[in-house]
Amino acid sequence: MTNNGTRIRVMARTLLGKYGMERMIPIRLSKLCRKLGIEICHSKARHIDGTLFIHGDRKIILVSTALPYERRRFTVAHELGHYVLGHPAAFSLDSPESWLPREEQAANVFAAELLMPKTALQSIHYKHDTKQLAQIFGVSPLAMQIRLEEIGR
Repeated sequence: MTNNGTRIRVMARTLLGKYGMERMIPIRLSKLCRKLGIEICHSKARHIDGTLFIHGDRKIILVSTALPYERRRFTVAHELGHYVLGHPAAFSLDSPESWLPREEQAANVFAAELLMPKTALQSIHYKHDTKQLAQIFGVSPLAMQIRLEEIGR
C-alpha cells in the first residue's frame, strides 16, 4: 500500500488544491462535494454508516445521522474517496458490503489525507494535543491519533 498510499494521498492533496481548499481547516466537505456535483443526503439508517450511489449523472453520498458529527465527516470523506479513486459504484440492495477490502483501505487513506492533510498537521501539531487537533480538524480523537501515528508524531 506504500506506493499506492502515496498516490492516494497526492490525489487528495491535488483535489484540495484544485478547489483552493488546501489551507481550509476544517475542510468543508459540503462545498467540495457540490463542486464535484455530488449530493450529500442524510438518513436515519443505523445499519450503514454511509454509501455512494451513482445513477447516470446523479451522484449521492448517503450518510447516517445516527453517527456522531466527526464520524459522519469521515464517512463522507471516505465515500468521496471511492468516487475520486474511480472505484466502481458497487452498491446493490442485496449486498451493501460489495467494496473490496483494498478499496476500503484506499478510501480510508484518502479520507485521512483529505480531512487531516499532512502538511497542515506538521505545521501545527506541536502546539496542540490530540484532542485539540481533533476538534480543529473536525475528526474524532481516535482518527486524529491514528493519523498522527501515520505521519510519525
